Amino acid sequence: MKNFLALMITIFSLEAYGKLVISTYNIRNFDYDERSRVRTNKDFLYKTIKGLNADFIGVQEINKTKVFADYIKNKFDGRYETVLSNCGGAHDQRLGFVYDAKKFELIKFEEDLRVSNPHSPNQGFCNNGSRPLAIGTFKMTDTGKTFVAISLHLKSGGREKSIKKRFKQLQILSEVLEEQRRKGIKNFVVMGDFNSTEYIFKGENYKKFKKVVRQMGLVDVTESISCTSYWWGGRRDGREYPSQLDHILVSGGFYSNVKGSNAPAKITTKVHGHCAQLKCAVTSEYDMGISYDEVSDHCPIASELK
Repeated sequence: MKNFLALMITIFSLEAYGKLVISTYNIRNFDYDERSRVRTNKDFLYKTIKGLNADFIGVQEINKTKVFADYIKNKFDGRYETVLSNCGGAHDQRLGFVYDAKKFELIKFEEDLRVSNPHSPNQGFCNNGSRPLAIGTFKMTDTGKTFVAISLHLKSGGREKSIKKRFKQLQILSEVLEEQRRKGIKNFVVMGDFNSTEYIFKGENYKKFKKVVRQMGLVDVTESISCTSYWWGGRRDGREYPSQLDHILVSGGFYSNVKGSNAPAKITTKVHGHCAQLKCAVTSEYDMGISYDEVSDHCPIASELK
């Protein structure tokens, strides 16, 4: 435990706000999912995001970027600003951030396409392969501390080929972090849909994933939750099965300076949406509810630091 704490570095001062809530949410093909032929239930989505009361949210699978940005601005009375990628891979699934404009200032936003086709010499295509890394450099307005946030959506699927591609993408992510560190950046938040289909089984690929996270100098503050999404389980038995695909990773840990000490902040992570309602239990597809049927198969997860 002492060694773990020794590795932690100060990222955000919570002195001004007392707490900070960071979240990630894969909103299924906003605002119309062609596969299920369902339009996003925007009223229910609003209730879900409002319930998070998050200061900073990584988002994925945004097909209609202007519609989404206008929706966030209007629904939340200008509290949030939105920045999204121009590229979205083969399925045009853009990603980026929704952030409290009073607490964060966007310094720089860029996209890294190296993860789109990592095993191919034809890398860097905007509308081919997987989604890019959305990389934002932000400054906390109360303390002036700078950090880099990365929203990602790695290759989907549980086949060996897909898993190999994901670990190659994680290797590229590690290289991106090192490039940022060479620029003097020390503070990172990496969030999104890692598509870690093997994670819930706690097997060798799960162990490999955790090892890779440690080697990147990151800590998974969401590892205690039981699931982050549901899928049909490959069984066609009329039931939906929980999976754990989404994560929030931070560099080291978060420290609170509220009382002038370097004691670690208390971090509480929760899963919301239908995952919370169903308690990550196997459930009939007819009983999944609006959150699953009309918003996303994924659930938002949020970490509160205070």
